[in-house]
Amino acid sequence: MPSKTLKPIIEDVIKDMVNEELQQTALEFVNFIRSNRMTPSYASANSWKVQYKGKPLCYIRTTGTAHYYNLDDGSWHICFPVYTDEEYDIDLTDESMHVIWDHVRDCTRCYNCKPANRLTINGRVFDQVCHQWLFVRNPDAEELTCIMKLVDAIRRSRISW
Repeated sequence: MPSKTLKPIIEDVIKDMVNEELQQTALEFVNFIRSNRMTPSYASANSWKVQYKGKPLCYIRTTGTAHYYNLDDGSWHICFPVYTDEEYDIDLTDESMHVIWDHVRDCTRCYNCKPANRLTINGRVFDQVCHQWLFVRNPDAEELTCIMKLVDAIRRSRISW
């Protein structure tokens, strides 16, 4: 298992820890991140914070990260945090938006956080959103397309921070 001091390269960990049939999608996402000047920075064991100009966008995690992320052996996920009330406009049809809308998590105060984050995506308002409002495990090609558009929308919104 990689140690924090070694700061492993995300592509190497994906190749070692993620099931072969899921690797292509994971590596495609990392390539998207890097080619759009976003940086996957090592956060903890098998976990990377994706940033743009030092501002957080999402996390990528693989098997072997903290147990409470409930990742099965050979799997990976993309997770999105909410820091304040946010609003995103994503260039997707409402039909495609269900990949995102259907997975928005309500706050259950699982981390003793302060609930009441508000999130608006393409005009749809979500109240009482969890601070880690979206986890997409092992996305397929269609889901990955939606996720990449979401990441780009978040990146554009961070520029004005």
